[in-house]
Amino acid sequence: MTKPPARSAKPALSKKAGDGPKKRSGLKLALLVLAPLVLAGGGYAGWMLLAGAEAGAVARAADGEGGQGKDAMQVSSISAELAAETSFTHTYALSVLIAPRCGVANAPALKAASDAEAHADGMLATLSWQSAARRAAATTEKSCTFLRQEVTEGELRAMELAQKNGKTAAAH
Repeated sequence: MTKPPARSAKPALSKKAGDGPKKRSGLKLALLVLAPLVLAGGGYAGWMLLAGAEAGAVARAADGEGGQGKDAMQVSSISAELAAETSFTHTYALSVLIAPRCGVANAPALKAASDAEAHADGMLATLSWQSAARRAAATTEKSCTFLRQEVTEGELRAMELAQKNGKTAAAH
């Protein structure tokens, strides 16, 4: 029998640039990590500069004409929608609009206070009726109790205000 030929040793691997896994350079990784941070920081800084300028303009406007002090209307005003939903006109409008479904509410002091508000500020009265109409449109039999209670509390507040101002309201 003949012997099989001996296997030759494997040749040594040559290390070429194309062989083996590719490695990313540390510089490229650092740029990929830092680029979003720099962009976000720049955006935030720009936003702060613009917001700061706007806040300064509001502060100058609140100083009043010629630096004569704070403008009370600028400082203490609330939005018209909020004022409309907390007015006597809104409560009176609710009492009128829920009457077919929940029953008629006798609220003479509320009506008088509503008329006074409407005389003083017609836009407030219009917004109040609009917001009351939105609320009344969603009225169910279950919500009648809550709305009637709100109308009753509004009537009591209107009576207290009338007594405080020296005007007597008709009792209900």
